[in-house]
Amino acid sequence: MKRHLIPEKIKSQTLNIMTFMGTPPFYIGLCLLLLPFSIKLCVTYLLAVVVTEIVCAIIKLVTRTERPTPRKRETLYDQYDASTFPSAHTARIASNVSIIVAAYPHIYFILAGASMILAVAYSRLALKEHYSVDVIVGAFVGIATSLLIYHWMF
Repeated sequence: MKRHLIPEKIKSQTLNIMTFMGTPPFYIGLCLLLLPFSIKLCVTYLLAVVVTEIVCAIIKLVTRTERPTPRKRETLYDQYDASTFPSAHTARIASNVSIIVAAYPHIYFILAGASMILAVAYSRLALKEHYSVDVIVGAFVGIATSLLIYHWMF
């Protein structure tokens, strides 16, 4: 019998929490926290996430790369969801972090943001939802798109 340092249930829950940081409920909640500081920043943040999502969707629908665990491809949404490249979860959190760091370039935000991006990227790999290139390109798409939008808005 193999003993694991971390029980499977705790490992699974931790990975799901990490992945949650790359989902709409997380970034909408984060946007609500930004609202009292600057409406313009909140609008920029949401615009960056929406554009990042659109860029990821277009790439996914054009490339149609299989996930490590293949999924059905019956509807247009299935086509999007079944495609692995790039990781939209990683792109979203990278987008979120980039806007906040661009607005508040403090070392604590930079380190916290980098940790969040790495956590989401790791969770997508550990859950066998993506390959390494997917999360790397996802992070690049999120960062590049958001910084372009931030500089356009500010």
